[in-house]
Parts: sequence; structure tokens; C-alpha cells
Amino acid sequence: MFTKSQAFYEAIYDARGKDYAAEAAWLRAAIGVANPGAKRVLDVACGTGAHLRFLYKHFEVAGEDADAAMIDIAKERLPGVPLRVGRMQDLAVDAPYDALMCLFGSIGYVADEAELGTTIARFAAAVGRGGLVIVEPWLHPEDWREGTLEASFVDQPRLKIARIGTNERYGATAVIRYEYLVGEPTGVSGFSETHRLELFSDVQYRSAFEAAGLKPRNERSDLFSRGLYIATKQ
Repeated sequence: MFTKSQAFYEAIYDARGKDYAAEAAWLRAAIGVANPGAKRVLDVACGTGAHLRFLYKHFEVAGEDADAAMIDIAKERLPGVPLRVGRMQDLAVDAPYDALMCLFGSIGYVADEAELGTTIARFAAAVGRGGLVIVEPWLHPEDWREGTLEASFVDQPRLKIARIGTNERYGATAVIRYEYLVGEPTGVSGFSETHRLELFSDVQYRSAFEAAGLKPRNERSDLFSRGLYIATKQ
């Protein structure tokens, strides 16, 4: 999965036009509408804390991610915010949250449909009655485009990055292979990463939510091209 790209992650997606501030504002408003009394928010697969930096002034926030290097970056950015290393598949909390988020297709890193179900069940167990589970899905099977060649470029005064990705599909598993070329004042380096994500259908997502006692609805927004599942705990 991630090997060396953690330090460059936000630079790449900033260059691709991802607007963390706008997304966080949208999420804050959506939580406020669906659960007006929400105070405690957990970001699962929080990465570098890019969304939490805009939410922590409005909620009591916490974050968890399986990648220790991502959490180290988030801790530098958000001193005092509870942040820990942990897999979403093993999520357990000491006290329920009012809303839980799992964004940017991170749910696609679970192994299969059975693990999707158990992971969503853990999300449901982490929120109180009336609480929200917000999941931004990875691609559905019908949205996958075999053989797509992707390129991203960062052109900052002291950082240049070229990332080229190729993809393959094996049944319901998508494999994306990235090659990085990174230029910094200290020199130029290169490295590779391989990401494997599962392609779940809308029916599979909804079945997992419903089996966990969650009532899902799908929200569309220009900010979230794959939409968002916003599920309420019954």
C-alpha cells in the first residue's frame, strides 16, 4: 500500500484539485442537519488529518488510520487531538461518537464482502443511537475503466512530483500500480506503490449498512464524485 508517498500525499491531491476545506464544510453542514446535537466526530482512515484540521474547531474530533506515517503527520498538525494507529477492520471505541466518517474510498481497502460487513458493523457499534456513519465509497464495478492511464504532477518551487498509475482488475479486485518521480532540493528519487481495492456494488454497500442496523441514503455532491452514504443508526 503506502510506502513512501505519505509525505507527498496532500501535495498530489491538491494538484489534482481536491478541496479539503470545502469538503469539511460540506460534511460539517451535513452532520448538523442529520444529527443537530452532534459533538463528537471520529474520522476513520483519517490519513494526514486533512479534513480534521477544518473540523476540530467545531467538534470534539479524533482520528484513526492504519498507516503510522500518516498518523505522525496528523499529530504534527493537530496537537492535542486523539489520533491513533489502527485498522478500520478492528475498530473499537471507549465511548460512542455522534458521527463517524470514512472518506476518499478508503473502505475499498477491506478484503472482501464479508469484511465489508464486519467493518461496517464496527462503524455502527462506534456511534450512539441516532448517530451517523458517513462512508465515501470506492468505485462500483460498473464504474471501473480497465487500462486507464493516470498521471498527476506537482509543480511547487521546492517540490516536483510526477506520479503515473496503471491499473488491472482481477474479479472484484482493482489493482493500481503507481510509479513516482520526486524532485527536491536534496536530489531526485523514485519509488513504486501498489494499491489493491475491492469494487463493491451499491447493493453490497446498502446490505452491509442495513445488516449493521443502519439506515443509509446516498448523497450526491460535486465535491464527492462517487457520492456519500450517510447512514443513521436505528
